[in-house]
Amino acid sequence: MGRILAIDYGEKRTGLAWTDPLQQVALPLSTVPTEALWSALQPLLPEIEKVIIGYPRQPNGQSTAMTPLVEAFRAELCRRYPHLTVEYVDERFSTYAAAPYVRALPARHRRDKGTYDRIAASLLLANYLLRRR
Repeated sequence: MGRILAIDYGEKRTGLAWTDPLQQVALPLSTVPTEALWSALQPLLPEIEKVIIGYPRQPNGQSTAMTPLVEAFRAELCRRYPHLTVEYVDERFSTYAAAPYVRALPARHRRDKGTYDRIAASLLLANYLLRRR
């Protein structure tokens, strides 16, 4: 059984999280500059069975400015790696939900903007794991 990778795609930074090999626990992995995302994904792919991508929507369900960028990223991911299963998950409020976790961290971690992205990706993945049970 491979891991599930969660991607919280952003214009500047992208948060990554993945499961343990048994797909039971969501673990924050890293935050990478979005322009370096493809090279960051390459070494992870041998362990990945499925990818979930946060799908940006406004609270009322309308698309956001990020929606077409995420859709383009997903299309390219599926083109490059057709063997992977790729799913969208609703990411509304994921960064907001990450805030209490970030506030609990030491100040040096709170100042790192990538911390929000990693935690948001792990929350997306944790919610996905809970819903599929």
